[in-house]
Amino acid sequence: MAEEEENLWFRKIGFYNNPFSIKPAPYDFKIFGQDELLDELIYKVPAGTMSFVEGALGTGKTTVLKHLIHRFKGKGQIIFFSCNRIDSELNVEELLIGKYGFWGRLFKMHPKNMIVLLDEAQELSPENTERIKYFFDQGNIKSVVFTGINYDGVNLHESIKERIGEDGVLKVRSLNDEEVIAFVRNRIGDLNLINDEMIKKLWSLAGKNPRRLLQRCDKACKYVVENGESEFTGEHFKKLFKTTGTTETKTKKLKPKKKSMKKEAVEENPEEDLYPEEGED
Repeated sequence: MAEEEENLWFRKIGFYNNPFSIKPAPYDFKIFGQDELLDELIYKVPAGTMSFVEGALGTGKTTVLKHLIHRFKGKGQIIFFSCNRIDSELNVEELLIGKYGFWGRLFKMHPKNMIVLLDEAQELSPENTERIKYFFDQGNIKSVVFTGINYDGVNLHESIKERIGEDGVLKVRSLNDEEVIAFVRNRIGDLNLINDEMIKKLWSLAGKNPRRLLQRCDKACKYVVENGESEFTGEHFKKLFKTTGTTETKTKKLKPKKKSMKKEAVEENPEEDLYPEEGED
């Protein structure tokens, strides 16, 4: 096992962990391109509001929540719950009394002024969220931040939607090229394994989705290290991803032969790898 770990591509170049892991690092709170979104949430949370952060899978919603946890720890009590957990259904009262541990459960003690962060809220049902408004009105919950793929498609209780309102729906925005380069450089520094132009090509190939970009950077750098190369080149790009252009170019080429080419495109860019593990985004 130790020998296998030594042979991991990132271990060979001095990293202990994979720098392109899709898990939000608990020690790294840098967020790229979402300053306005964070500023808005940092204002709303202490004010006692309900907000909904909307964005596709893999665009950094969970990382935003992790930043809020770091920001408000010590200043308020935080509850974080990932709604895509298949082993547990949301029970707001259990989450509240669980903050006091054994004695809280025994005596059903309810804390006050809690900040509740609910990730991947598209998994919730109206019944799951009905009690949130009750505990919000009772003062046990001070503020709630939901995240999800599409606000209009989330089955929140009507009382929750009324409390969120139009102003409470915030959207994760797409990163520009400079932010994407900074995002990758934050992971690997100035290593020349992959240059800025290749990062932009991989960003386009990834459909401008941060998680898919990390997965493709991982694949590219692994290829370079394991093949004894010094840098990921355009030829490597063509060979590894079986394409001569960006995602948009491939889309145009898909039109003449819909059936066979669609299958190939899905195999090269599987959607299932966008679904997060528990607690990720």
